Amino acid sequence: MQAPLVNDDLWTRRGITLLWNAAELNKLCSAQQVISLRAFRQLNDSGWPETSLPLVEDEALVVGGLEACIDALPPEEAARWLEERVYPAIISYQREVADGGSQAALIFWIVEHSRLKYRTSDDSWYWHCAGEHKKEQIPLGHCLFNGAQQDLKEIHDPQGKKLGLYHPRIS
Repeated sequence: MQAPLVNDDLWTRRGITLLWNAAELNKLCSAQQVISLRAFRQLNDSGWPETSLPLVEDEALVVGGLEACIDALPPEEAARWLEERVYPAIISYQREVADGGSQAALIFWIVEHSRLKYRTSDDSWYWHCAGEHKKEQIPLGHCLFNGAQQDLKEIHDPQGKKLGLYHPRIS
């Protein structure tokens, strides 16, 4: 792996995480506390109103539906949408809610993590598309982390099981 591992729960309080372990998600929050990607974007569009932010324990916003949105679009459109719509919302959340990324986490719940693969050749994570586009891939690390994907770290539990990917702060 290209970066150090995360073996503690820092990712639950700061930074940006792609989480795929259901047991960890259940420890972190209830299903009702996971908001949709649409709700995440609406919060961004409304300027992150403090009274409407469904933060888990005042430390994390948990968002589901990223992969469904990616799969709903052809790969090129999905990549452009991630770069032009989702990435700016992540930066805005980091700046406006998380005080630069150090005060609250943003956690994206990923169900089909087996479709996320690391490519050593360009030190990046790729999303393998489904359906009619199943032979194509989206450079998810680049789209969501805009060149800072090399700083992604794998999250492991004490037994060494992979739980997700963590980025401390996107600049």
